[in-house]
Amino acid sequence: MKRIGLYIFLYVITTGIIASVFILAPQEAAEFPHLRAFIIVFATILLTKYFVYMMIAPWHDVINKITASNREMHRTDPYTPRVSIIIPAWNEEVGILKTIKTILKSTYRNIEVVVVNDGSTDGSDQAMRKFIETYETVRPESVKKIDLRYFYKENGGKGNALNYGIEHSSGEIVMSIDADCALTPETVGNFVKCFEDSRVMAAVGNVKIGNSETILGTVQYLEFLFSFYFKKAESVMNTIYIIGGAAGAFRRKVFEEVGLYNHNNITEDIEFSVRIQDKGMRIVYASDAIVYTEGASSLAGLMKQRVRWKRGRFQTFRQHRHLFFSTNPAHNKILTWIMLPLAIFGEVQLFLEIQFLAFLYVYSYLTNDFSSFISGILVVSTMFFVQMFFDDNSTKNARFYVLAPIGWLLFYVSTLVEYNALIKSVGGAVRGHKPVWQKWDRKGLPD
Repeated sequence: MKRIGLYIFLYVITTGIIASVFILAPQEAAEFPHLRAFIIVFATILLTKYFVYMMIAPWHDVINKITASNREMHRTDPYTPRVSIIIPAWNEEVGILKTIKTILKSTYRNIEVVVVNDGSTDGSDQAMRKFIETYETVRPESVKKIDLRYFYKENGGKGNALNYGIEHSSGEIVMSIDADCALTPETVGNFVKCFEDSRVMAAVGNVKIGNSETILGTVQYLEFLFSFYFKKAESVMNTIYIIGGAAGAFRRKVFEEVGLYNHNNITEDIEFSVRIQDKGMRIVYASDAIVYTEGASSLAGLMKQRVRWKRGRFQTFRQHRHLFFSTNPAHNKILTWIMLPLAIFGEVQLFLEIQFLAFLYVYSYLTNDFSSFISGILVVSTMFFVQMFFDDNSTKNARFYVLAPIGWLLFYVSTLVEYNALIKSVGGAVRGHKPVWQKWDRKGLPD
């Protein structure tokens, strides 16, 4: 009921702003020429990137259909490589077994699951050993090709656990997921399809928040919907430089040429992804390789997560600063000359966004002109509608369509979280931070 009450309240605010345009008489804005100019310039900069992404993203599906059709015409034998799924785990008693069970339901069968318990102190070790004992004795015929391997090692951090799993795996394709994730039966097979193209060295999956029933979960769901929809545009331009730990797949050749994860980096997945781009390898977005992950269940947990992400990104950019405005012919110029500098500019923009909203409110109040606010609402709502419509999730929830008109307000929750993370991260990458496992109170994904 609290959630419904909040949504009704946000609808009242949104409706009030829209109604104000027709109720209030706009005042002459000539007294505020500089404020108006600032709003126009900043809004243009803020929205240009999103408009470009919205124009490019739909081509991702068109290109994929054409290339898939061409591969189908020239295919002689089915492509069924061995897939090693690495699951690093530390104190994951709550969700680790559920994660494994979703893998065992995969329609793609040539799989080996490698679980690396990185010195957990909870009951996950006992739970895993009991599960494996049962699995080996009563394993059904349907999963006979799915091997389950389990290792317990001394605590060394997530990157170290990933490297251990890679070294003890045998698959041609290496897939990494977090221990709080759930796969669909088609996830692994859809990842494999990407590698039918010999040029593809890595793929990032479509991560969705699996616990979106709460207000905070809804905010994270909408945030992930935005970011992963835009990966379609990045895939078209080959500018993906972040393969999150929740859903990534790689040819084994990548580890041979690039090396393993840097376990001294706070965000080992981001740093590894940037190293792949540094080698000029192709990374694609597998929009139909859906992986559900557990979002932070508390605001404090979400804050902690985002601070870590910010610090890790700054640390990675500092380590690989040679990529910025690179003239190396192996580097993607769109990435090095536009996307990476825009990532830095985006942090500056985020810092100014709070001030921008304050200026926009003052301007609207002084002039009785809320048209700028309404324009922003319409833009954000339209983007939500478009992205949900083209979402690759077959179980689309009508609830999210209803939330689109007030998505602009919910989105500001994540903006404030990101803003807080930015403030706390300033100087963090320079000082250096010991990489540690990211934890909050796990409740597990709903059934």
